[in-house]
Amino acid sequence: MKRDMEIIRSILLAVEEGADPDRIDGATDEQTRYHQALLIEAGLLDGSFQRYLHNTTEVPDIVHIHKLTWEGHEFIDEVRQSQVWNTIKSEFKDASFSTVVSVAKDLAEGWAKRKVQQIINQ
Repeated sequence: MKRDMEIIRSILLAVEEGADPDRIDGATDEQTRYHQALLIEAGLLDGSFQRYLHNTTEVPDIVHIHKLTWEGHEFIDEVRQSQVWNTIKSEFKDASFSTVVSVAKDLAEGWAKRKVQQIINQ
C-alpha cells in the first residue's frame, strides 16, 4: 500500500482533537489501520498494532492508539499551517517521511521568521 500524507495528517489531527482516529474521511478501514501503524513505527503516535497468523497483508488487524508523542505534536504543529502543508503536498509528495518532517520544520521556521520580521517592521 502506498503511503498517503493526507491520511497521515488526518489521523494525527484526529488524535490531537480527541476525535475517532479510526474514521478518516476518504480512507478505507484498511488504509487507516496501515497509516496508523506507520505513525506508530515512525514514533509520532504511542500505540501498538497486531497481525494475526492468518494475515498475510501489510495491514494490521488491530491498532491501539494511546496518544500523540512529543514528535507527533511537533509534526502536527508544523503542518497545521496551510501554507506549509500545501507546499509539502505539492512539492514533496514523493519524498521520504524523514524529508517531509525536515521540510515541514524548515518551512514552519521560515514562515515564523517572516511573521516576526513583519511584526518588527510595523
